[in-house]
Order: sequence, then structure tokens, then C-alpha cells
Amino acid sequence: MIRTHVPIPAGGSRVPTLVRRLAAYCGAAGLITGLLTVTTPAASAAGTTTDLGVTDSYTADLAVGGGRVFVPVGGRIIVAGTDGNLTGGVVTGLPGVQELAVNADGTRLYAALTGSNEVAEIDTASLAVTRRIDLSAHPCPSTLALLGERLWVGHGCDNGPGGVVGLDLSASAPAPVAVGGEHLRPPVLAAAGDTLVVGQTALHHADMLVYDLGDGAPTLRGTIDGAKWRIDSLRDLTLSSDGGTLFSAADNPGHFTRYDTRTLAATGTYGDGWDGYPSAVALGSDGAYVAAGRQWGGTDLTLYDAATGAELFAADQPDAELLPDGVAFSGTDVFALLRSSTNRLLLWRVTGVALPATKLTMTAPADAYAGSPITVEGRLTRADGEALGLKPLTVIQYLPGWTKLPIIGVTTRQDGTFTFQDTPVFELPPYIGEVIYWVFWDGDDSHRRSSASVTVTVKREAALTLTGPQSGVAGTAVELSGVLTSGGRPPSPGSTLTVQRTLYIKGTSGRTVKLPPVRVNADGTYTFTDTPVNAGRYSYLASYAGDGGTGPAQATHQIIVQ
Repeated sequence: MIRTHVPIPAGGSRVPTLVRRLAAYCGAAGLITGLLTVTTPAASAAGTTTDLGVTDSYTADLAVGGGRVFVPVGGRIIVAGTDGNLTGGVVTGLPGVQELAVNADGTRLYAALTGSNEVAEIDTASLAVTRRIDLSAHPCPSTLALLGERLWVGHGCDNGPGGVVGLDLSASAPAPVAVGGEHLRPPVLAAAGDTLVVGQTALHHADMLVYDLGDGAPTLRGTIDGAKWRIDSLRDLTLSSDGGTLFSAADNPGHFTRYDTRTLAATGTYGDGWDGYPSAVALGSDGAYVAAGRQWGGTDLTLYDAATGAELFAADQPDAELLPDGVAFSGTDVFALLRSSTNRLLLWRVTGVALPATKLTMTAPADAYAGSPITVEGRLTRADGEALGLKPLTVIQYLPGWTKLPIIGVTTRQDGTFTFQDTPVFELPPYIGEVIYWVFWDGDDSHRRSSASVTVTVKREAALTLTGPQSGVAGTAVELSGVLTSGGRPPSPGSTLTVQRTLYIKGTSGRTVKLPPVRVNADGTYTFTDTPVNAGRYSYLASYAGDGGTGPAQATHQIIVQ
């Protein structure tokens, strides 16, 4: 079994894909263990991935219950603990196993078997198949929704129409009862409260049929119009516990959408559609958080506030793709199914996402000079701004080329603030560039992890001299010269200076004139001439604006003209 810790970037605003992928890469390399990267406001979680020992799998489901995680693949169900580790348990003899559903107390697991046209009931303690429910009259069962003792099954083979049937699990031999009409493909299902939702799949405009379960038998309440709400390639559904709010994941409109199952209208969205195609959605047990999975984009997993739609963090696995219908909550954790670039099936555990959020902020100067100390300051608090007291922090310095070094011994004060100084040491030319400081707090049993980063551009310090005569005669040219250096060396080729001349005559405040630009020679020297016309005190100011690797500099010289 391969097990690696993967840091997860997060934040209330969008984190660049490169930074997310860098963070995940650095964590897998082993220096940062169980730590995250974020932007403000901070909200984050640690993650681990477990190789399930399966190759070339297109499994797209998992179920959590009874302290275990169940993953169907290749005619069997693999079992892991809620710590993400494989238990060694396997349920075999399940031909074409597809979607799973676990009952409320986690004692029974149901599996749709397309290969034998059955639904298998499994004891989660012994992992024994306790009964098989025949669905030969409704072939290729593929999707499930369980509510109490009622199981709804979506079925349909590639060469024929599909549909939905209901099963009364309290009966010794449940008889399937059809729900609604035919479907082109097995629909996605969700059931909660007094509501069953049947979502059409493999359609450009996918309708979602909402059924009322109040009287026992499903009665069509209405249709959420796929054309009206631009629902294309519906992948996944989930319902709030009372059945009143529906959450969907579909390729279009690109964001995750919330619907009212009474009015059949969209009431909110999650995300902006630019981070990938929505493929999986899950709701926390208390309904406070929405976990949203995407494919083919910069963000694999995002946590949203269910009520406000605010993004709490975003996570990405740079070398793997999140599978459709592959996200589930487990207490304060989220599990997700991934397929790696080598077609390995991975179980991704993201811990602590449902814990109260914390906020870590930090500041540093935008620019610094090589060899000079950089002061970084910040503060760690709860989401409401209250300090968390003395907390150890992990600080990582990234130099150009992504050389990374730990900075040891940084701890917050009682009021949550922290400060540290660092003087970057560059081992390779050009000995300048951007230095990134990542600060991580690992969280505790009561608060979610958080982190932040700040970037400082380290430049060479420029030095500029300006010399010339101390006096002159009006109408006679004077020559001024100097030297420009960048970190003790000649400046970049083609560097220029701006020069301005100010004339001070007794009783006046001075009159400034800008002279033509002065080109600096390859060795850093420069020369220019000027012809003062009037008597008075002349002040010359030469200025270098700097460039991407060198800071600015100025020099002055005064001449008394008779």
C-alpha cells in the first residue's frame, strides 16, 4: 500500500493552479507532512491518499457508514477504515458492481450489480452477502438511493431504455415497483425527507423529476427544467436531510447549483465554473457544508458554506483526477475517489473540513535587498477574530528553483501574533528572485487547520554616484559623470538614467527642468554635459528606476554658477 501526505491549498479567493500543484508536489516530496497552503481568508485541511491496489478502474462511487469506507471495483467491494487505511476486508462475488448505498445505522450495505441484474444486501460487520434481490425484469441496475426501508434503483443497459424501480426492504422478497416512465440511461437518484429526485443523464438538457413520498408511493411533484436551468451532462445529486433543498453537479452551467424542491427553482450557485467540470457533490451531516468535486480543471475538491455559497477552501491533486460521484462525508472528514495518471485508483481522505475554521494572515515587504533581513509578521485567530493563544507554526521558505528550507521555532504569542526574520541565502546565480514564505498551523481537535503565504522579491541594491565641478560660468558647458553598480557589479546592458536640473536664485523656490536621458556604459560609467544659462545654484539629480533584479538609486551634485 502506498500512503503519502498531500498538502491542500485553500482560501476564500482563487488560488493559482500553479501554486496549488506546487503545494501538492512539495508535500508529496516529504518535507511538509500533513500541511496546507492557502490564501486569505484561510481555511484548510490536511489530506492523505491511499492506493487501493487497482489499475484501469473507472469506479465512480463510494459509501461511508458504520465506521468504514466502501469502494466498488472489479466485481468486489474494497473496505477501508475512516482513517483512510485499508482494513483488508473485501466483499467478492459481485458481478458488475456499481453504485452503493448504506443504511442510517451503518449495519447494511446495498450494491447494484449490473452483471447479474441484482441488488446485493451486505452485512457491514461480517461483510457477508445476506440476500440478493432479483431485478432481471429491470436489467443493468446501476444507481441507488436509500431512505429508511425504501430503496430506489436506477437501471438501464446500453442497448435499451432504463428507468427507476422502488424496493420495500422490509419485505422478505421485495417486489420492484416502477417509478415514472422510461429513461435513455440509468438516472442519478437522491432521496431524503419526503422527496425523491430522479435526474436524467446523457442528455444535453437533463430534467430532474421531483417526486413526493409523503403518502408512501412516489407522486410526481414537478420537473426542474433542464433547458430552463441549462443543465447539461448531469453527474451527481444530493439532498438536504429534509428533502427541501437539492444540490446538483453537471457539466453546464459549470457551477454547482442549489434548487428548492417545492418551487422547482434554482436558489443559489457554488463556484464560478472556471475550475473544471462539476462531477460530484456531497452534503455534510448537519447540512452546513457542501463538498464539490471537479474534473479536468485546476481544482479537484472545494468546500463551500451551504447557506452562503462562500468558498472555504480549494484542494487539488496534481497527478490525479477526481471521479464522478466520488465524494462523501465522514464526520468532519471528506473522502474522494481519484484516478492517477497511471490509472491507479486512490482513496483521498481530507481531514477536518467540518471543524470550525481558523484564519491565518501574514505580511512582509514586497521588496528586499540581497543580504538584508526580511521581517515577516502575522496572526492566527478563530474565524470570529478571537486569538487561539500559543500555537507552534511550521514555516517553509521557497527560493527560486523551489529549493525549500524550514525556518524553525516560530510560535504565536498569546494574542495570536507572530514575527520572524530571515535573510535568504541564494546558492545559484543570479542570486536574486522571488522568495515565498509558507506558514502552516496544523489545527487541533476543535479547529480546522489554516495557512498563508507571502512573496518577497529580493533584488540587488543599486549604488549611484554623481560628480562634477563645484563652480562654473554662465553660458559655459559643464561635464558631470558617475558610476552605476548593481550589487557591486555593472548594471544590466542598456540601463538609462533620468536627470533633472533645478536652478535656485536668491528669493525663489527653484525651477526644475528635465534633461535628456543618459545612457549608462557597459562598465557602469556615464557622462553628460549641460550648459547653465543663468547665474545661481544648480542642483543635478540623477535617478535610476531599477529593473526586475535591481532596486532604484539616486545621486545629487551641486554647482555654483557665476
